[in-house]
Order: sequence, then structure tokens, then C-alpha cells
Amino acid sequence: MSIPVTAIWWTMADIFDVIVVGGGVVGCAVVWEMTSRGYRCLLLEKNENLISEASSGNSGMLHTGFDAPADSLELQCITYTFPRMFDVLQGFGLVYDKIGATMVAWTQEQASKLPLIAQRSKTAGISPTRELSVSELYSREPRLSRHAQGALWIPEETVVDPWLTAISFAHDARRKGAVIETDALVQNICKTDDQRVDVMTSRGQFTGNVVINCGGLYGDIVDKLAGLQHFSIAPKKGQYAIYPKKVKHLINSSILPIPTEKGKGEIIFKTVYGNVIIGPTFEESASRRRPESDSNTIQRLMRYGDSCVRGLGECPIVNTYTGLRPATETKDYWINSYPESCWITIGGIRSTGLSGSLGIADKVRNLIVNQHGLEPSRTKRTDLERIAIKFVPPSHAMLDDVTYTITHPITLSGIETRLDSQL
Repeated sequence: MSIPVTAIWWTMADIFDVIVVGGGVVGCAVVWEMTSRGYRCLLLEKNENLISEASSGNSGMLHTGFDAPADSLELQCITYTFPRMFDVLQGFGLVYDKIGATMVAWTQEQASKLPLIAQRSKTAGISPTRELSVSELYSREPRLSRHAQGALWIPEETVVDPWLTAISFAHDARRKGAVIETDALVQNICKTDDQRVDVMTSRGQFTGNVVINCGGLYGDIVDKLAGLQHFSIAPKKGQYAIYPKKVKHLINSSILPIPTEKGKGEIIFKTVYGNVIIGPTFEESASRRRPESDSNTIQRLMRYGDSCVRGLGECPIVNTYTGLRPATETKDYWINSYPESCWITIGGIRSTGLSGSLGIADKVRNLIVNQHGLEPSRTKRTDLERIAIKFVPPSHAMLDDVTYTITHPITLSGIETRLDSQL
């Protein structure tokens, strides 16, 4: 259990400028942005720990947006986030690796799609991509199987620690005065006569001028509590297989398939700590609760990895994990603003919540100023102060003087041999 991350200077009678519901990566990025800009913020998370739902089962990849739909809100958010995220990572002292990605075409039909993907990336103003000849491909990735038909080099693709990045947003927001309440399940929502919103939770009642729904997998349920029912969540499950660090030499970049309508496909990538991972799958899920990994699916992922990277099949995996994506009927991000209800809802986030997080937060801030007419009540603090980070056995990390429970398998697998190290 983590030490409660709650300041001591507030009371239940206090009114917050902004209440954020949901402590995943998007919710943490939003509360960080709003707090940094001078808003008095409260973050409510229904679980015991932050980063416990969809954001605890992602890939930790910071994407450039090369395959995002043209002129989409998703592309806008990713292209806003990408250059700024490095300033944040460096300012907080967080690990990252700009490893690049190689999109491999294994058939002639797939190879015929590479020029279009490269052109779309160029048109969108994404960092340069370049088609590789087969000989160039094998010079860069000599251990790939020998039936590739072509490839695309995407140099800026980056891997980060997905848990540490998200928790650092929340932690820095707390340092700047935000209140964070965990174990705070939202039970009812009511607009007051004085144009505010009362949020009733399992931890008591809170009042805010604007509520931002970052509920992810439960976002439609939160909206319904506010009398807004405009979408429904249809979770998609992704499964991953984790290999030990000793096979990290088998790939030099993230190995991407040709994307489909479903998404980026099953990627073979190295984490920022050196573990090799294959995933995610794209499966329907009947439940919003994270399911266990399925042995048949994991075996298929392992066969796929072995068919793509020579030598990978000779090493057993060390772990598996699953993630759920809060998919909706739309393929694109959307941010709905309801000034008459003092409410903003974020939805449609596919697999790029981390990659678009800062852009989403910036869009929300502009909506709060321009549509809701809410100005900050405090002085802004946009400085980036380094965070003292120490991993604590077996599954915790200390950020400055606060202990958090690590909820992401990438972080847990990556620090097994360095739990007492200092970043």
C-alpha cells in the first residue's frame, strides 16, 4: 500500500477550481497541466493506487504519430506531446530511449503499402521516415528472419517507463498543491444552484467549478452519473509476452508490422530497461476487469516472435501481462465540453494515451478558459524540478519522500535486478 498522497491544508468545505476523475496517464497529465497553470485541483481515483486500469497495461512506447489519422485530434495531441515530453522527462530525471522503429513488410502486398505510409507521415509533418531496401534492413537488423520484402525506418520512436512517467505527473502536481484522493469511488454527481458540481465519493463529498472525466474504462459510467450518456465503452484486450534482458541484443529497434484498421499490430520491442516484449494483441473483452493471460494466445505470440526474429524462440519468456483499452464507437480521440453542466469528457483514447497525454491536457486547459470562462486562482508554476527516485523492494518506488505502489509489469520486470538503485 502506498503512503496517502493527500495534502493537509484543505477541508471538505473547500471548493476546487477543477476536479479530475480518473488517475490513469491522461488524468495524471491533466491534473499536472492544470495545477502547473495555477488551478486548484483535486484528482479522484477509485482504486487504492494510481495507474491501476488501462494505463497499467500499455506498451510504454512514445509514438511520433506517423500512423495517426490525418487531420485528427489524435494526431494533433501526439504532435503537441512528442517534442514537449522530452523536456518533461529530462526535467524530472526520467529514463527514456529513442530507439527508433523499423516497420517490416513480410509480403509484397505489405511492401506496396510502405510508400503510402511514408508519404502520409511526411504530409502530417512527422519526423522523417525513410524506406529501407532489404539489404539496408538486414544491415540494421541482422537477426530478422530472411523473408522480409522491405521496411520503413522511423527514427524518432521512443520507449519510456510508462508507470514512472504517469506517476511523476501526479507527484509533481502534488508538489505544486494538487490534492490526490485514492480509494475514492465516484457514486453520485450533482450540479449546484451556484453553478458548481458536487461529486459524492466513497471518501466524502467534493465540490468543484469544473469536472473533467478522465475515467477511461469507466468513463461512460462516470458520464451517466452526471446525466450525460453520449457514448459507451467496449473494452479491447491486449496480451503481452515478456522475455528476459539477455535477448535484447536480438533487435536494435522496435519491430513494427504494417498497421491495420485495428491498430499498430503486434510489436516486438525493447523496454527502456532492456526486456524484450511482444504485443499487444487486439481482442474483444466482455469485462472491464483485467483478465488473465491466455496460454494459447501467449504461445501464438511466441511463435510469431520466433518467426520474425531468429533466436528469440530459444529463450523462454519470464512473464506475461494483459491490458484493456477503453475503446468506443469512434476510432478517434474526442473531447466533449458541456459548459452548461460544468463538465468535460475525454474519450476515444486508443493505444496512444501516453503519446497524446500532454496534448490532451493542453486541449482541456483551453476549453476551460475559452468555453467555461474559468481562470486560475493561483500563480502558475511551470518549472520542472528533478524528482528523487528510489525503487523499494519488492514493488514500490519512493519519489522524493512519498512511496507509491508500482502497478505496471514493465517497471516491475525492469527493476528486478536494480531495486535499490537510484535513477
